[in-house]
Amino acid sequence: MRNFLSFLNIDFLAGKDSFKNWKMLLFISLLLMTSIYSSHSADQKIFFITELNKEVNSLNSISVSTKVDLMNVKIESKVISKLKDNGFKNSDNPPTKIIITD
Repeated sequence: MRNFLSFLNIDFLAGKDSFKNWKMLLFISLLLMTSIYSSHSADQKIFFITELNKEVNSLNSISVSTKVDLMNVKIESKVISKLKDNGFKNSDNPPTKIIITD
């Protein structure tokens, strides 16, 4: 009971062997600050990774939509309809294969 009361009166910090206790408190405080810093650093990295994943998903969706738009532009019927406005028309004759022999 007496040890508990001396702890409550903070005799361990002001007594004869208080220097050992102060060193231990300083060491524990340093460990606590290191742990808190490490935790905050990990949280910041998690938030940064989350932002990067959102950006990757956004860029991926833009890439997919661009590919779909390109596929629609390359469709033969759409190319023919756009070229008709400029005066081009579909050929009635099939293409001729040119064979070169050495």
